[in-house]
Amino acid sequence: MTTTSTALTKEEVEKFVYDWYHALDVHVPPAEAEEMVDMENVEFHIPEGIRQGPQAFRDMYHFWTNTFFDEVHSMLELGVTLEGEQARVKLLVDWKARTWTPPEPNHKDIHFHAGQSWVVVRHPSTGRPAIQQYIVDTFDAVEDSANQ
Repeated sequence: MTTTSTALTKEEVEKFVYDWYHALDVHVPPAEAEEMVDMENVEFHIPEGIRQGPQAFRDMYHFWTNTFFDEVHSMLELGVTLEGEQARVKLLVDWKARTWTPPEPNHKDIHFHAGQSWVVVRHPSTGRPAIQQYIVDTFDAVEDSANQ
């Protein structure tokens, strides 16, 4: 299905950002996560490196959902700037999660503040907002983090 493109609104992009973090917190199925991303043009700059293209996104999402649990993302700052048919997002998110690496006897609690910059466009099939570019600008451990 191809949709007619209309300009994004600030309100729908802000809602989308919150929906994205909720999706990460509850580990939506991969197909649902893919609907939130412009899969053909996706580019994620994360602390582990740059991930581009559909398979890189699938691998990254699989890693995230199989490594982190009990996740809670809380928005600290959110700014949206509309630029034609795309939006630029600047945000600061508080991220708490747990990890467990077998055969470790216990899980680890992690806590970070992540500053990010996104480019959001309309998904080419659904017409809903979708991440095209996602850059982690800063990634700072919070004092109670096990990974200081």
